Amino acid sequence: MSTFTKRQVLGLGAAALAGAVGIGYAITAGSGTAGFEHTVLSVDEMKQTGGLIVDIRTPPEWAETGVIDGAQLVTFTDPARFLAKVGPTLADGRDLILVCRSGSRSEAAARALEGRIPNRIISVAGGMGKVIAGGYQTVAPS
Repeated sequence: MSTFTKRQVLGLGAAALAGAVGIGYAITAGSGTAGFEHTVLSVDEMKQTGGLIVDIRTPPEWAETGVIDGAQLVTFTDPARFLAKVGPTLADGRDLILVCRSGSRSEAAARALEGRIPNRIISVAGGMGKVIAGGYQTVAPS
């Protein structure tokens, strides 16, 4: 019997949930064919894409660590509600860049959004933990 890490179990649970609600996804990390990318980006790299940076954490998390200056703050609860809030801003075709605390929620959200919008979706691996560890100075949420 094989042993799974907590991350693998959470990933399997997210995959099962996505399948249960009829949201297709592809596990093609690194191949460039998935509807989303899960990659490490600095804040400068995020901003250079011209994409919409969305911090999908909760208000207490925003208050605890601060946020990326200029990021839109929208807690991800479900794809439809999320797209109702950010969809109009994405109508110009720009990338959607998702940031959470560690990268796990942003990856799950990217999978849930995959195929629902034509925009490239980027999940920031390592999340705000990696961003802050890299020396970025956050701002207070507004």
